[in-house]
Amino acid sequence: MAGEAILIVDDDPFMRDLLDESLTELEYQAIPAATGKEALHAVSVNGIHVALIDLSLGDMSGLEIVDAIIDGSPDTQIIIMTGYPSIQSAIDALRRGAQDYIIKPFKMPEIHAAVTRSLKNQRLEAEVRVLRRKVRDQDQELVQLKARSGAAGPRPQGVRPAARPVGLPAGYGGNAPPVAPPPEAPVADVAPATHAAPAADATPPAAEAPAADAEPAQDSPPAAEEV
Repeated sequence: MAGEAILIVDDDPFMRDLLDESLTELEYQAIPAATGKEALHAVSVNGIHVALIDLSLGDMSGLEIVDAIIDGSPDTQIIIMTGYPSIQSAIDALRRGAQDYIIKPFKMPEIHAAVTRSLKNQRLEAEVRVLRRKVRDQDQELVQLKARSGAAGPRPQGVRPAARPVGLPAGYGGNAPPVAPPPEAPVADVAPATHAAPAADATPPAAEAPAADAEPAQDSPPAAEEV
């Protein structure tokens, strides 16, 4: 969005005016500062979104301004500009909180792209802070709910929680509970036959019947003959 405040800290009047004019054309609010003291005053009275800071100033080092901005306005995005680049200066600037590092002489599209990146990064950081605040509030609400539920006291002894509903017997309109089938009787082991079975047409011998004309045996003596 347009209207973001861009602080320009550079003791070179030509560079300062060039950046002021270019950023104003993009509808940013350009705030120039020729010294470190002016830069710190601008930060204290304005809400600065992005600060373009030259490392070599007349009254103080650009890194000192970076430290002061990080302490007083941590949301401000910092872009370092220098005509005397070195690996150590870049490392020091990034460690202290700078988001970008541009070497002079540069082209204006490089500055525009760096400012765009810084503003996008600032919006993302703001969204992350909002999300973290929401998560923290939800965690606090959860802790309070647990505390209130624990204040109700433990469940009385002898009171069992509701059991899972089961089906009623068939006589009461429900399905009868399943009946387990009886266990099968174990089958006895049959020993194999060791002798052959008799032939099917073999019949046992019939018992001998007594003869019809045989006289019964007399146990008593014979009667006396008549005279």
